[in-house]
Amino acid sequence: MNRHYNIVIVGSGAGGATVADRLSDLVPKGISVALLEAGPHFPRSYFTQREIEMMGLFWYGGGWPTADGAITLAAGKGVGGSTLVYTGVTFRLPDEVCRKWAVPGLSPEDLRPRFEKLEQQLSVITPGPEYVNENNALFKDACGKLGWPVETIRLNIKNCEQMGFCNLGCASGGKQGALEVQIPKALAAGVTLVPNCFVEKVEGKSLSVRVSPAPEGTLPGPWEPGESTVTADTVVLAGGSPSTPGLLLRSGFGKELPMLGRFVTMHPALTLYGVYPKPIKNYRGFPKTFYTPVFSSTNDYYMETAFYYPFVSTKHLGLWGKDLKAVMQDYARFMTVIILNHDEAVSENRVMVKGGDTQIRYKISEGTKRSLVHAQKSAAKLFFAAGCEKAVMPCASPMILRPGDAGRLDELIHEKHFIPNKMPLSSAHPQGGCRMGTSPADSVTDASGAVHGHPGLYVADASLFPHSSHVNPYLTVMALADRVAEGIKQQHGIR
Repeated sequence: MNRHYNIVIVGSGAGGATVADRLSDLVPKGISVALLEAGPHFPRSYFTQREIEMMGLFWYGGGWPTADGAITLAAGKGVGGSTLVYTGVTFRLPDEVCRKWAVPGLSPEDLRPRFEKLEQQLSVITPGPEYVNENNALFKDACGKLGWPVETIRLNIKNCEQMGFCNLGCASGGKQGALEVQIPKALAAGVTLVPNCFVEKVEGKSLSVRVSPAPEGTLPGPWEPGESTVTADTVVLAGGSPSTPGLLLRSGFGKELPMLGRFVTMHPALTLYGVYPKPIKNYRGFPKTFYTPVFSSTNDYYMETAFYYPFVSTKHLGLWGKDLKAVMQDYARFMTVIILNHDEAVSENRVMVKGGDTQIRYKISEGTKRSLVHAQKSAAKLFFAAGCEKAVMPCASPMILRPGDAGRLDELIHEKHFIPNKMPLSSAHPQGGCRMGTSPADSVTDASGAVHGHPGLYVADASLFPHSSHVNPYLTVMALADRVAEGIKQQHGIR
């Protein structure tokens, strides 16, 4: 079956949903808009907060590996994209990072009003003391003892019931992600949403798509299962990195766009654990309310508070056998932080397609190793300052440290113990692969997200980033998507 729309948007996460929202006012003017999503449309009732049951919210069950298996990627697969499974942590792109990107026409001054508009729409707040759980309070107190500055993380929440299981879908609708905000607005205006719709190729302005049956417990879409062709006057690719560069590579764009797929960054992350003397209620309040930027400019990482569930914690710990069993018996006493490394964008780190499957080829740099080893020393200091009895550090020998080891951290936590594929590294922030720039020689799109040499073809997701954002990226994705939608409106003669 063949279908035609004036505008087709591929992907319904932070980028695609924002474009659909911003273009929804074109529908009453007679311009048809379709929003295609590879994943299902999950209702709130689907979110049971049971960890194993909710792994279907992620691509590859939350364990999408890099080509060498050294890092596993967690990316949302459903209407709302990765905003289904994030914690609502809201950072603006730092001005100094925007300037480093050096994209003509993209400036802090341009982004600032977009951030302000989005923050108002998404109900972004600075959480008060009622959201601070015991894990976060211990973090703040320990940072104070160590003389480290602490900042409050802004969150996009409204009427939050403090269930604590944000990464498994929000059962109350309090997390103001794309599923709760932009997509309902777009649908009310007449945008067509098609879930379970995988786009296999883009040829010109024609898309080859495959619709699968809606999984049990999810909402069906308007199209019958099967293969079809969708044509459009304007196509916006917003499936995220690595999916958007993977789609373009699968469609043959790599020959004319040599930078396609390159300069991928991941924010390689370590989740680190201390064991407190008594149980900690991580699952109440809000999982993330504080972070320290103290090591950002000197050692390239942020340290944020965090809360994760038993199954994924077994992976994060990096332990095996008896040690893993013994530490997991202390799960109720875990104090938890997450480290986000500001990795550098290099050409060799790239998205590739092999046998039709999208892969990320990513080599952990020496700078990232140094950063993550330093972060483990810092986290151990933090845990012991908080009063923890143990600290589990993957680059330590032995990996389970005690307060008496605090004076020997430089000796015990060392780069020689950083062994790829044994380090429990993860990423929830893949970026790059369709970087913005000035020409095909240095980029894939221009500053407005328009693909070089292909009028009417746009990218509107984190694959646009020329370098790491340093911070949790969803708000930056939305701001760039706002720019893309603005350009499309101008294309249609509407402001």
